[in-house]
Amino acid sequence: MVVLVVDGEQAGLLHRSVLDRVVEIADRLDCRSAAAFGALPASFSGADLRRLRRDMDQVVAFADAALRTGWTLGDLAVAPGDRPVRVAETSGGTLWADSVRGFELRGSADPRKGVTYAQPPATAQRTALSDLTAPLVEAVARARVLEVFERVS
Repeated sequence: MVVLVVDGEQAGLLHRSVLDRVVEIADRLDCRSAAAFGALPASFSGADLRRLRRDMDQVVAFADAALRTGWTLGDLAVAPGDRPVRVAETSGGTLWADSVRGFELRGSADPRKGVTYAQPPATAQRTALSDLTAPLVEAVARARVLEVFERVS
């Protein structure tokens, strides 16, 4: 997970895969401020934060135009790329997300699609990448100082 800190206060969490998709798009668009998320920790303020806001506008516009998506399952939101990503450990095995198949629980003899997580009952849904990046976009929009780092488990 990636921690978003706005002006010294924790403002949200993102699964690393969402940030990876932002970096992938930012690299394509030569949006260097947003591409800096590829090397955490990252901190933005002043002019750097203004450039990041412009970059994020471009990243979100591209994600929408290209119909880039990820997956949500309850409060989990992920954006796997070409390879499946590990999401969480559960009592039944490891929860993975695949860009095509969605969520899978691995650890038993047969992976099961459409797994419900330990949170309230939920159904996996394909979700626009721009929706998955909303916590980051909101943090960038309101911050005077934005810090982003990986949470150590």
